[in-house]
Amino acid sequence: MDAAPQATGFALVRRAIESVARQTWPCLEIIVIVDGPDEATCDTLRRIDDPRLRVIRNDMPMGPGAARNRAAQEARGAWIAFLDDDDEWLPDKLTRQLAGRSPEDNVVLSCRCRVETPRAAYNWPQRLYGADEPIDEYLFARRSLRRSDAYLATPTVVLPRRLFLSTGFGTTQQNEDTTLLLRATKSMGAELVMLPDILTVIHSEEARWSTGSVFDWRDSLDWIDAMGSLITPRAYSGFLLVTLGSQAADQGEVKAIGTLLNRAFRHGRPTLRQLALFAAFWTVPQRLRRRCREALSRLGGLRAPPVSSRQPC
Repeated sequence: MDAAPQATGFALVRRAIESVARQTWPCLEIIVIVDGPDEATCDTLRRIDDPRLRVIRNDMPMGPGAARNRAAQEARGAWIAFLDDDDEWLPDKLTRQLAGRSPEDNVVLSCRCRVETPRAAYNWPQRLYGADEPIDEYLFARRSLRRSDAYLATPTVVLPRRLFLSTGFGTTQQNEDTTLLLRATKSMGAELVMLPDILTVIHSEEARWSTGSVFDWRDSLDWIDAMGSLITPRAYSGFLLVTLGSQAADQGEVKAIGTLLNRAFRHGRPTLRQLALFAAFWTVPQRLRRRCREALSRLGGLRAPPVSSRQPC
């Protein structure tokens, strides 16, 4: 788990750590990596009295991928799991995911999660990942207009440490979690298994600093080009036209239109849905698109019951 610098509330870090400490899995270690100088966060961590807690401090920020890689190298357990400082696990997450599993399995484990926003809570994804679909197409060539249709959050992931050390997160600070999934499933041949259980809580759209909120569509374009054969043509065009198209449109980068369309047709396999969405990003005002997304979420997001995840389950 990496602690984000300049977080607006140190209670977030404590909440995340307490959710790990409450796990019913009998044996675990909690490694928190503080990515860069952050004495206030370190002071908060020193006040947590749990012998399983280990804190690693980076003198200079490494970025989320490199920081997690370092933490995994320091780990002693047979399994590796991840949690951001603003999210949390439900108490039986590890027990449910690791039931019947061996560290010798060539597997990446995930699950569904509850996404909590200031306005509502939803259970994502609607469609579980299946082995008949490459992970990049599941994420980037969605079958539905709703983001909730296909979703895989890093705090849901568990995998054997030996497998992680052969793959690791990307270190470009762009899609480093997807880099891990691509390396594990396509380079190492690991099976990705997503449980239907809701075992993780993702806190989204809260007014605080987040590494995920800082992006540049050009950097993401460089990232997917560097992935080469690990990305299918259909996923490539979906990523360019839908993911990057939305980002570039929100930033008013009109010159991105030609670049993304050209590369999508040259190296990808655009679908009518991808092209229609791309056109909508540039013709429909951002505020209206946001309202449409919210309406779709309410209609098909499998709204979660209003139960606090911080109460015993």
